[in-house]
Amino acid sequence: MYRALAYKEWLKIRWFTVGAVGIEILALLYIFTNLRAILEFNNVIAVWSSIVYKNYMFFNSVKYLPLAIGITISVAQYLPEVIDKKLKLTLHLPLEESRVLLFLNLFGTMILSVLNLLLVTVLIIGTSMVFPAEIVWAEFITLIPWVLAGYLGYFFTSSILIEPSWQRKTVMAIVGFFMINIYLVDAIYGAYIGIIIPLLIITLLYNYLHMLPGFRFKRGLK
Repeated sequence: MYRALAYKEWLKIRWFTVGAVGIEILALLYIFTNLRAILEFNNVIAVWSSIVYKNYMFFNSVKYLPLAIGITISVAQYLPEVIDKKLKLTLHLPLEESRVLLFLNLFGTMILSVLNLLLVTVLIIGTSMVFPAEIVWAEFITLIPWVLAGYLGYFFTSSILIEPSWQRKTVMAIVGFFMINIYLVDAIYGAYIGIIIPLLIITLLYNYLHMLPGFRFKRGLK
């Protein structure tokens, strides 16, 4: 049953996933092409100094990419289900509804994780070929909140789409906007290092945000 459910979800989001990979590749090509040009026309030490003392983030162009991908995957996964009321049929499968809801989000989260892993891995490997480990580590710590914002965007979008009440949709949208902005505040390299674990825990807890809207959607409550 879960295999069939996973296949159904994949059919909905497969082309969006391919598109996300394409956008990530283009973003990475832009970052490394731009970085190469900067290194060719400037002294390497001067570039390092700009990073260390002026907080120059050469990878800043991907800051909102995980968020955009997270929202897109969620919309592709849930919007057709909500519009056509197919989600209600899915929740009436001979499986516990809480498990079905959790599985749906876990599937979307898994796809998002693969996309995030691709983005971060290529960035880190490419950067490590140019800069010392200290700069690479600072870059990695800086990337983590941006990636977590993508998951948060996915969780909030899922909940907003499933929720049948427009009042609750509005409240969740407002809360989501302010929560996600916390993860995307402009800061220096590694500024979030002291709160990475709390941010991670908070993000994981929001994975369950869609459960109550799902129960309400199944029962047609307002």
